[in-house]
Amino acid sequence: MSELTLIKYIRETFPDHRDEILKGIGDDAMVFKNGFVVSTDSFVEGIHFDFNYFTKYNLGYRCMCASLSDLAAMSAEPICALISLYLPVQTKNSDIKQLYRGFNSICKKYKCDISGGDIIESPFWGITITVIGKTKKPLLRSGAKPGDFLYTTNYLGLAETGRIVLSEGYKKTQFTQSIKRHLYPEPRINESLRLRQFAHAGIDTSDGLSTDAFHLSEESKVKIVIENIPIHPEVRLLFKIKKLSPIDFILSAGEDFELLFTGKLIKKISGVKIFKIGKVMEGRGLYLSYAGKLKKILPSGYEHLK
Repeated sequence: MSELTLIKYIRETFPDHRDEILKGIGDDAMVFKNGFVVSTDSFVEGIHFDFNYFTKYNLGYRCMCASLSDLAAMSAEPICALISLYLPVQTKNSDIKQLYRGFNSICKKYKCDISGGDIIESPFWGITITVIGKTKKPLLRSGAKPGDFLYTTNYLGLAETGRIVLSEGYKKTQFTQSIKRHLYPEPRINESLRLRQFAHAGIDTSDGLSTDAFHLSEESKVKIVIENIPIHPEVRLLFKIKKLSPIDFILSAGEDFELLFTGKLIKKISGVKIFKIGKVMEGRGLYLSYAGKLKKILPSGYEHLK
């Protein structure tokens, strides 16, 4: 099974039965009826990170951001994190201390306690983080309505551009913002809390614009049309060098950890960059409007087991 097929199988075979659960499988995190929100993420050396250019501090910072981003997608404030480590036996004490400095750097910023976890011996580095937060009203993937517009915070594709630059040896001074987004992303916790009054549905951009927009379409049972994709100058530069389409790249590039959300006309919010990139209509499926033509598109972002 592919990742998406496996998730569908688990969701259909093991439905929620407990009255305490408001939302189980199908969103960025599960939600209890009392407002508590729980999400878990795993990160494995060679799949999610590369020590050729990652420091242990980078690793801790970035993995914690990815985990807290799921809370941001649900418009939840962080409470605590549980961290499980898979460590080779020869791991240095200094490496572990640097890793936790990275964890704590972003946890301190968003008032998230490190409250437990587990440590096991492993032939490779790996991390599993469970985060717990709370919200008065969760922002679900299933709330998009015909007549909504599709929005994103900031530019997309920068993190993957940074990864390509670091792994393929392009000139770093030309891609400073992309490298920063890959190594030091930010969970949009504060932005999500401020946008909650306007937004109807939301998700974080961890898997690529096409995949994440597809999830909104499927869970909300609506048609989503992507119309205007802003392209950051560094993304445009890389794909001018590579002679490839930056639009196709942004549709599949993930791990920016921005917010993708729907709502009516969103008022400007000081300090939050927002782009209107599409619209929500009656129907089903995900479409791209380009050069006057409407083309149905499938998820092309990263998928495990694909």
